[in-house]
Amino acid sequence: MLMPQERRALLLLVGVFAVVAVGAALLEYLGPGAFATPFSPTLSDGTLASVRGTVEDVVVASGGHLICRIGGVRVFMPASAVPEPAPQKGELLECYGVVSTYAGAKELTLRDARDLVRVDQE
Repeated sequence: MLMPQERRALLLLVGVFAVVAVGAALLEYLGPGAFATPFSPTLSDGTLASVRGTVEDVVVASGGHLICRIGGVRVFMPASAVPEPAPQKGELLECYGVVSTYAGAKELTLRDARDLVRVDQE
């Protein structure tokens, strides 16, 4: 049998585990959109930002990377983050990524294919 102090310690451990599990599930459910700032060229590199708009241009770069212009914002998708099917011109999308500077211009860099959502399929 467990001593009273051991029972108390075990209950505390189980309680802490439950709180952490619920917190992790809640964060997973909310996704990155709850913490993303609307994209702006004034945001500093490394900021989690979002953009929603129509795909204006799609360029396939070497290595399978994709460079899109969505709602006037340049969005870079590394080959590992390109969703299937790839975005097409005219689609309405919402995406979340990290702000970075490339060739002196701000862009949004996606980290995962799940960071791009087709708005018409929500």
